[in-house]
Amino acid sequence: MGDCCHCCLSSLPPNAKKISNSYEERRKQATAIVLLGVIGAEFGAEIEPPKGSGRARAGGQAPEGFGLTSGGSSNYSLARHTCKALTFLLLQPPSPKLPPHSTIRRTAIDLIGRGFTVWEPYMDVSAVLMGLLELCADAEKQLANITMGLPLNPPADSARSSRHALSLIATARPPAFITTIAREVHRYNAAQANSQSQQNIHTTTLARAKTEILRVIDILIEKMPGDVVDLLVEVMDIIMYCIEGSLVKKKGLQECFPAICKFYMVGYCDRSHRIAVGARQGSVALYDVRTGKCQNIHGHKGPITAVSFAPDGRYLATYSNADSHISFWQMNTSLLGSIGMLNSAPQLRCIKTYQVPPVQPASPGSQNHLKLARLIWTSNRNVILMAHDGKEHRFMV
Repeated sequence: MGDCCHCCLSSLPPNAKKISNSYEERRKQATAIVLLGVIGAEFGAEIEPPKGSGRARAGGQAPEGFGLTSGGSSNYSLARHTCKALTFLLLQPPSPKLPPHSTIRRTAIDLIGRGFTVWEPYMDVSAVLMGLLELCADAEKQLANITMGLPLNPPADSARSSRHALSLIATARPPAFITTIAREVHRYNAAQANSQSQQNIHTTTLARAKTEILRVIDILIEKMPGDVVDLLVEVMDIIMYCIEGSLVKKKGLQECFPAICKFYMVGYCDRSHRIAVGARQGSVALYDVRTGKCQNIHGHKGPITAVSFAPDGRYLATYSNADSHISFWQMNTSLLGSIGMLNSAPQLRCIKTYQVPPVQPASPGSQNHLKLARLIWTSNRNVILMAHDGKEHRFMV
């Protein structure tokens, strides 16, 4: 443990450490890192400077950390240095001084998860999430011993700690988790398009951790649906990456990932194998499961409340309670448009728009807007806008 801390503290600024060659000093330094991590994780948010203080965020920047100097003036550098030490313990490649599944590494993983809101301003979130995903990419296989009542080996213990830390990070800062993973997915897809990267593309951390990413997304949908809706297109980008398009085409989105289908802003067409997602900005993201391509079309002036495909797949209905309009879109059924050979060919064309009286939520609350109204097709050309209170508005294409 002392040797591990020696590695860690050697990366800190000169004024933040004094490395001693004695084992006792290194042991104390390792203990100090853990104690600082515990203090920051448990109480860091409480002892940060008040928002109106002179040490508060200047120019939009986060304060430097937690803690007070002996003179009584604020010195917010401890969080930055502690975060750097904990991140080092997570990401440092295995060595004789810092084995891959050592106790101090697992302790750092736990503290990163528990205190993420304190460490986030000083952390490379992408590197940390990728590091955690690397450790729990094979969690299902490694944690099989739990169900059989067998003790965990060090790799399985690291996988369990990393999995728990990912859950804590995602639920503490859903936007940070979603946007970071979505950005990594876009980066991965860009690399996949590069022929020089094809040979190693399936061995990356992101590719091997698809199951774990979906597990966390499922948790967010269950516990924090309001945060998911705000980034629903990014969430669908992640899901489309993690689930093979051929599997969605064969079984349907409801069977492949039922959690996302609970949102009225998501629709799937079995005929055309397309997914429509209504965004908070009023746009519609149309995914072609067969090609993996996505097209964004601006449809409304406010957040989209519901979307739904006609049974034959020829039309898409979208409704926004914010702008009080329901729109009908005709799908592009031409060969070139359907297979995405012409990127300039729009897959949706608005053919009708109706004004609808706004639906009032049952009661004030952040989650009520998720279930305001839904669209139900009664035939290939007739649809019902069903409000949460049972009121119906009927339309024909």
